[in-house]
Amino acid sequence: MLLKISTLKTNYEKCAPSRLKRMFQADINYNSYDEFVPAAKNQIVGNLPPEMLKYIIENFPEQKAAMIKKFHKGLGITAMFMRSNWRRMQREQKISRFLDELPQKELDILLTQMRNILKSNINNMLPLNSSIQFNLAGSGAMGHVFQLSIKDAADKKLMPDTAMKIFHNVKNDIVSEMHGNYAEANISMFLKNALGHNMAKSQFSAHYMSDLKAGYSLSEFIHRDGDYPLRFRDYTRMFGINSMDAVKNFIGGRIFDMGGFQKLWNFTSDKVTRRYYKKLMNHPELAPQLLERYQRLAENPKTPHREKILDAIDLYCLSKIDKRDYIKEYQDIWKNILTQD
Repeated sequence: MLLKISTLKTNYEKCAPSRLKRMFQADINYNSYDEFVPAAKNQIVGNLPPEMLKYIIENFPEQKAAMIKKFHKGLGITAMFMRSNWRRMQREQKISRFLDELPQKELDILLTQMRNILKSNINNMLPLNSSIQFNLAGSGAMGHVFQLSIKDAADKKLMPDTAMKIFHNVKNDIVSEMHGNYAEANISMFLKNALGHNMAKSQFSAHYMSDLKAGYSLSEFIHRDGDYPLRFRDYTRMFGINSMDAVKNFIGGRIFDMGGFQKLWNFTSDKVTRRYYKKLMNHPELAPQLLERYQRLAENPKTPHREKILDAIDLYCLSKIDKRDYIKEYQDIWKNILTQD
């Protein structure tokens, strides 16, 4: 049985930057994104890829904050330019929905314009004769994905190829609680926090940042011919969420699209409960000792959050009822997905 979409009450006018991050880390599938996100003072969550951050910090130690902000601004202007042109092309009936309907020559012109806009905003922070390139990687119901490459004059990448997803709409669509600009930034931040910020040990491509005002996100670019190590975290049992679109959102064993996630019966938005529950799920070999310890803590009147500890114990015990059948079924599905990819 699915839980109801969150209706958390929020003072939207006082939604500070850190508050937006905390909300995204605590819960998903809000039905009020369009009310509280635009009221946030800072609508950027996450940051540039770590390699680019390192480059900026090493080369502009006294100006790093200004340079990062300038990079964000350049990406935002590029996203808004692309979205404006996409809408114009639809009005002129050059395309019905997607950019890959364009003749290659017209698509190349658009990609060159996007490159020039970004370059004009960040060129003074890049090494001399650096190059920027955009390629259209894919089109979907919620937006277009571009492969962004930035190299120095020696053809060395300043950061790994990055997927820039530019959403069709800044605000969310009819399925706003599970898809679109706001919802996908939300689930990305939730998973980064739930996984301990270590996406490298999961089957998700790394999420770097989302600019909710400009309507784009940056994430790890997954090459179709890339050689990626197999990795798996059972997010359904660990965090009580499931992806409706996981089968079609796979490349190289990686989930690259964060839309379509929903809550299941074992989802909890309480961070204390989730912390205890996560420890139990992450360390099955220690579960008997942990359960005994947590039970003693919950029985002690001086222990804070006793009810939340008991909730974590209940969630864990319920998750074990059909574990054997579930794991076999899930592994079979996982093998089929990888075989199709």
